[in-house]
Amino acid sequence: MAESSNANVTVSGLKVSDILLPHPSLPNSMCLGPRSSESPAHLISCEANRIPFVNQDLDLTSWADCLRAWPNPPEGWVAWYNRVSKTHYATWETIGIADALSLSLSPLEKNENILKTIGYFWSDALNCFMFGHGPMTPTLLDVAMITGLDIASPSPSAFKLPKVPFTLSSKTECTSWGAYLKRYMKTKGPVTEREHTAFLNFWLEHFIFCGPSLAPTKNYLSLAYELAKGTHLGLGKLFLGENQIPNFPPLATCTFPDANGREIRCTSYGQALYGLPGSRLIPKEAAEWFKIFFQGLSNPLFFPYTESENFENPVSFRLDSFADDASTRHLFSIMIRPCFLPVGMSTSNRIIKPGYESYQPVVVARQLGLGQVPPHFFLHHLTASRAELPDILTGQRCYTFFDALAIPIPHNLCFTTTTDGFETWWTMWKTHAFRRALGPSLKQLDAEHDTTHQEQDGPEPTQTDGSPFTFLPPAPVVLFCRNSPSLKQVIMQGQPISPKSASKSKASSGPVAPRASTQARKAVRKVAARKTLKRKAPVQENLQTSTEENSSEDAQSRQRDANPGNSERSTTQSQTDSPTSARQRSTPKPAATPAPIKTGSRVKRRCVKRARKGSQVSSPSQEVSNGCDLSSLLTFDPESIEPATSKAGEEPSPGTVHGPLQRLKTLLSSSVETLVENPEAVTGILEEIQSHLPVTLQVKLWPAVTLSAFRSRVQSARQRITLRHAQLPMRADIAEKCRRLNEKKAALDAKTDTSANSAELETLRKELENLEERVRMTKRLIQEKETLIARSREEAQGLTADLKTDLAEIRALSSQLVTGKDEDDEAEIAEVDRIRADALRALDEFLQKNLSV
Repeated sequence: MAESSNANVTVSGLKVSDILLPHPSLPNSMCLGPRSSESPAHLISCEANRIPFVNQDLDLTSWADCLRAWPNPPEGWVAWYNRVSKTHYATWETIGIADALSLSLSPLEKNENILKTIGYFWSDALNCFMFGHGPMTPTLLDVAMITGLDIASPSPSAFKLPKVPFTLSSKTECTSWGAYLKRYMKTKGPVTEREHTAFLNFWLEHFIFCGPSLAPTKNYLSLAYELAKGTHLGLGKLFLGENQIPNFPPLATCTFPDANGREIRCTSYGQALYGLPGSRLIPKEAAEWFKIFFQGLSNPLFFPYTESENFENPVSFRLDSFADDASTRHLFSIMIRPCFLPVGMSTSNRIIKPGYESYQPVVVARQLGLGQVPPHFFLHHLTASRAELPDILTGQRCYTFFDALAIPIPHNLCFTTTTDGFETWWTMWKTHAFRRALGPSLKQLDAEHDTTHQEQDGPEPTQTDGSPFTFLPPAPVVLFCRNSPSLKQVIMQGQPISPKSASKSKASSGPVAPRASTQARKAVRKVAARKTLKRKAPVQENLQTSTEENSSEDAQSRQRDANPGNSERSTTQSQTDSPTSARQRSTPKPAATPAPIKTGSRVKRRCVKRARKGSQVSSPSQEVSNGCDLSSLLTFDPESIEPATSKAGEEPSPGTVHGPLQRLKTLLSSSVETLVENPEAVTGILEEIQSHLPVTLQVKLWPAVTLSAFRSRVQSARQRITLRHAQLPMRADIAEKCRRLNEKKAALDAKTDTSANSAELETLRKELENLEERVRMTKRLIQEKETLIARSREEAQGLTADLKTDLAEIRALSSQLVTGKDEDDEAEIAEVDRIRADALRALDEFLQKNLSV
């Protein structure tokens, strides 16, 4: 890969060289990093049981209100588009929204069977779908190829958008899209800035972000005003594309309506996808789609854009001319780089405030045509995931945090969808996440489904050496990297922090629970003032504390968990049940099954909030006295006057846990081989003193319980080390033989190097081809000339015969003509006339003489 002047740039420990990695076997292909060398055990313990199809029953009726905001054009929209585009189409092309705007001309068929089943496979922590064949997610490549939206310009920020100099009607006056269109669409005169802004506001709210209010709002009015002025904005980072689904018809055969309603050939992937058929909800078909997602495809198409040469749009990103187009390679470097995506474009909206979302394409490298490695979720270690932004400075630095990592893309890059060490990582994930039997899930989706024997339950998984597989128990704290610092802390620090220090800085601060934000405390107070909690999970005190901490963080991150009650129960059961019994028992039914987490360009959570009503839990910073929640009644934080007394179990009792902790320390000081063979002693001590340990210490000690799961790996690693030491003489012998072989190969290359001659031969062949082509052209011209001459001769003979005939006719006519000149005849007549005149004159003279006598 070509060197770059910024190759040594580091952003919080991440380097350019960490992102684009050399492929181990394909010379011109690359892998996408950063790469993880750590076991995914902790991540699996935290998150595997939080994927919706694992932790809740399937209920398609819970999606009833979740797909209503569908981006189909209302009556009159096409006419408005035609009017505005006549004046502003050139501006739309310049700022990169023309292709996306043209998509609004066509209805988009809704396939409810796909949409109502795919959400169950969404991992809210990793921001990807966990299918049976591997993780997949919308990427910036999808945004560019499907919508053509700008991803290179600066990301829009709600804090930096200008104030609109005019006002639009309130929602109470324009209660529907039709009313909004009639109010602001003009039929005569020029398109004003106000009309253009209203048009783009309609497009953003209805077609791009699919506003959940189902009616016009002003959430995107400032953004529409900026676009109407022709400002370049990275609108593509506000929108994430659709997903590749199997069994679709060939995209090149689809059609799309133009501005006049005529069906034309599709010019982009976006138009082709709009031509795909939809379907109403049919339980049988929904169950079939769920089965596909669960079992996975045997040959999935991770990189779908293999027909880019069939479409002329988008013009800004051309995969078919990747080697020659520097702009395309620059955009590709942006697509593969981690970043923070902007969320929320209105500072006045109390529900959707400005924030950020993590974009980590490392988990789906194959969708970008790169090799897949075990992913290192750098952003999760760096900062808290998914949060609001408090001010303009934090927002500005957030959206440009990784811009310094300009990645040079080689012009001869070959796309691939291979893996390097990823299968081991994914096999462990898949064994834990897909341990639930498929048959009962299909039965929940389709009551008439006839469950086969294979769908009931598969055989117990085993290790590579044939030993029984040991499942990891769910971690007591279910949020991955929950102790990472806030983004503002990361941005404002004077020195960049490494990923490891970011994940540990909070964990080592002590057992005191983190204080909830002011917003979270106010939200809890309002709920407590209205009603009491409807239920309380039967968990131990220390485990409940950790769950409350999670709920407080969920309030800050817009309630990312769809059902905390399930997590509480699964955590409690994991402490009492063995892994085998946990697999054999059926999944516990939640108290209130929420709607699945919705996905797409934005992760909407309105249905999740409704599902959480009645199951809210208090913040960890609240004091409870005589059953009364003081924080819900006081207008200030009690800890600001008198720190809250630590609850029992948060501080270890020296007399109770000193001896067991010393024994545990002695056990953990022994070799890892001993621990993986006999972890029961560690497990027994932890179970004995668990209720007396702080949550932060539990999080650190908990993975030690799962060491037996790595027995085969440790044994294999130790065997490999022993063999390596025994094979040192063999390695030296091989190295010497390789050195001699290299010398022979170099000598052979020197004698058989035909590269120069091959190049000259290729040049001569091309010259010969050109000469042969010229000969063929000359022969063709000669033949044409000969044919022309022969034809001319035939035509000349015919003309000669005609000439002879005409000449004879002319001669015959000429012989009949009177010869001579009129002047000669008139002179002859004049001569005769003179004789007459002389006679007459003589007669007159004679008569005069005789008469006078």
